[in-house]
Amino acid sequence: MLVLWAEVDAIDEAEPPGKRMKESDYLVLSASEAEQFCRDQLEQLAVPAKEISDCAEVMLEASLRGVDSHGIALVATFAERIRSGQMRPGRSLFVRREGATSAWVDGQQGLGPTLARKCVNLAMGKAKRSGMAAVSLVDGNYLGALAPYLLPVAQANLFALAVANSTPRVAPYGGRSGLHGTNPIAWIAPVEGGEPLLFDAATGNAAARIAQAVDEGRPLAPGIALDEDGCETTDPAAAAAGTLLPVGAALGYGLGLLVDVLSGGLADAPIGPQIPPVRDWDSPYGSSFFVWVVDPSRFGGAEALAHRCAALVDAAHGVPAAAGHDTVLVPGDRARSCRAQRLKEGIPVHRLHWEAILKRLDACDLNISCWRR
Repeated sequence: MLVLWAEVDAIDEAEPPGKRMKESDYLVLSASEAEQFCRDQLEQLAVPAKEISDCAEVMLEASLRGVDSHGIALVATFAERIRSGQMRPGRSLFVRREGATSAWVDGQQGLGPTLARKCVNLAMGKAKRSGMAAVSLVDGNYLGALAPYLLPVAQANLFALAVANSTPRVAPYGGRSGLHGTNPIAWIAPVEGGEPLLFDAATGNAAARIAQAVDEGRPLAPGIALDEDGCETTDPAAAAAGTLLPVGAALGYGLGLLVDVLSGGLADAPIGPQIPPVRDWDSPYGSSFFVWVVDPSRFGGAEALAHRCAALVDAAHGVPAAAGHDTVLVPGDRARSCRAQRLKEGIPVHRLHWEAILKRLDACDLNISCWRR
């Protein structure tokens, strides 16, 4: 099974970053350069300073953790959507309905990273007061990877579950046309004396990875997508014109539907095939976001949860590795290892992919001259 989000370390079959790449095929950006690249482009789009920080920090964190398709490359996607009017910088989050443990909020089609951060902060505040809280976002926008939004939750010794739905490009198990989106699901829990358990996975294979494969001129792994005729393909161009497959077959299908129910369903927002196609920039993006935060001090205790999670991590690390594996990992291990490496050595970007990103930014009338490599 191929998993397309960096946090699913325990079951991710990807090789360590840099193992297979030829040095001449890649350029390397330091973390500061990568963040400045995002900030520079967003500033040209007249995005407010706070929203620039939110977007740049989330994109950089995803790239550092190894989720390249949802990292700094997303600045081109944001530029296209802002130019089209689908993403609307400067929009405020307002509350449609609120209770002690819940909030139904409207993002007014603003920038996804800022909206998601506000939703998480709102849920955390309510959970600290009431024990648990859920926030449902309608009229949201593209978020990228979910993991960066949940990191503050574990720092506050809380637990959280978050989901987001998206354009219906993923076929149901046994089907040949899109029913729901890649629909990521993520959760985080504190660990005593260590880094949190952080799981972040797309329930469907990611379209962004296919686009990256097109840019880099390499084939896909089997089981990712169907072509226009409904036949499985490893040709990224044929996959881009076809349909994505759920991760883990029926398992990914079921979880993908759960994400739609929790996000679009609870928000009274578009769900499944009601969400506009990804390239329909004349329509709202249509995605929703849901986050549930729990204060463990209202149950067995915050310290108890962190202690139990630490025991679980130790137990997982102590399981003998199967053939073909060096060790057993837990969600978060590989991403943290990648982050440490990239902070030290830089973020590798395939040159063909970089040129494709710059070409898209240039088409948005942005100045990219200082970013030519």
